[in-house]
Amino acid sequence: MKIRYFTLNTKNEYAKIHLRFWDGRKYDKKTQTGLQVKKAYFSNAKQKVKNKADCTNKDFINNTLDKLKTFVFDNYVRDYAQNKIYPDWLKDKVNEYFNRQDKPQPDKVYFADWINNFIQNADKRIYKGKRISRRTIQGYVTTYKQIKRYEQHHNKKLTFQDISLKFYNDFVSYCKTQTKLNNNTTGGHIKNIKMFCRNIELDGLPINKDYKHPEFRVLRNPAKDIYLTDTEINKIYNFDLSYSQRLQNAKDLFIIGLRTGLRISDFMYIKEINLKQGFIHIETKKTGQKVIIPLHQQIKEIYNRRGGLPYAISHQKFNLYIKEICKLVGIDELTEGAIMNTQTKRKETGIYPKYKLVSSHTCRRSFASNLYGKLPNRVIMDITGHKTETQFLKYIKITKEENAETLRKFWANEQKEQGYTNVLQVTKKAN
Repeated sequence: MKIRYFTLNTKNEYAKIHLRFWDGRKYDKKTQTGLQVKKAYFSNAKQKVKNKADCTNKDFINNTLDKLKTFVFDNYVRDYAQNKIYPDWLKDKVNEYFNRQDKPQPDKVYFADWINNFIQNADKRIYKGKRISRRTIQGYVTTYKQIKRYEQHHNKKLTFQDISLKFYNDFVSYCKTQTKLNNNTTGGHIKNIKMFCRNIELDGLPINKDYKHPEFRVLRNPAKDIYLTDTEINKIYNFDLSYSQRLQNAKDLFIIGLRTGLRISDFMYIKEINLKQGFIHIETKKTGQKVIIPLHQQIKEIYNRRGGLPYAISHQKFNLYIKEICKLVGIDELTEGAIMNTQTKRKETGIYPKYKLVSSHTCRRSFASNLYGKLPNRVIMDITGHKTETQFLKYIKITKEENAETLRKFWANEQKEQGYTNVLQVTKKAN
């Protein structure tokens, strides 16, 4: 470790005293001390003020420089051992020594402090050309609170260098055993943590590179979501609920969701449709994508019967009403899935009547699953707004048994056609 004081060659009578501190290749920075002296009075060779009789503050400046040197050395040894060295460390330490207002910034050292600052400015950030949504920011806040709980549990304030594979394993274990989170919720926190780390690195701060390790991965439970077949959707559509305005309205909304593949935040608030052209033009609320969806015959009939579109209801009521509707229709096949336990506020996997597993998300999954294999994936993706096939395939909920049955029918048809061809060949030879 070395420190060197120097002044720059300037035309001014007074020169500012600068400080350079370096530790081999590990750290090498320069900053101003804030002290000034007549240029002619400072010796760059001896790194101190010359012994001039008319320089009345030479002892003060030289003593200050000596003490500052000791302060920087002592703090560097301590902070380096604790992985708290960052690009502006030297500048902050000099300011700390002189008790200046520009003091060390916690968000340049501590993980949670950086996240808090990131959240405070998140509404001003642009991601892929658009402002970050309120819902996404709320997800950041939830992860921030979970990290603060983790710190409190371990009685430790995390630095950037603490975000290691060891932290990953400890954090995942804490989420599962202490706060009883499932893999999907824990995985959501890990996804945000990895995003925070990428942005910290972009800020030029010394984040631990373990976040890039393959084992620092986002956890996911196998999806247990269900979808409704075309047969089940038609049963819902044809079921008479005219005796109940709330259920009839919810049913019409449900059919629109099932036949457009839109999210509830979009199909609930469609303003108008063009019956003559036969398309719905909409810019999706979540992603801002513009999609064009051809009108299904059932949507046309709903529009004509009502003289317009059904009225919007809260998302909570919609989810309650469509479960009630599916129960009335008889969609009660025992199905594996997950439902929310109102006592623990956690989803629990089990075998339930299918109507209990229906939610607004069922619309989008049913739309994609029912068209999968019948149309090219790219065509369906253009309607659902999925950008990648990986994202799209997450919505396909066709079971292995259903795929096996499709293949069985294909082979049966193939064999039938082959048998018919062989019969023709035998007939021709006989003739």
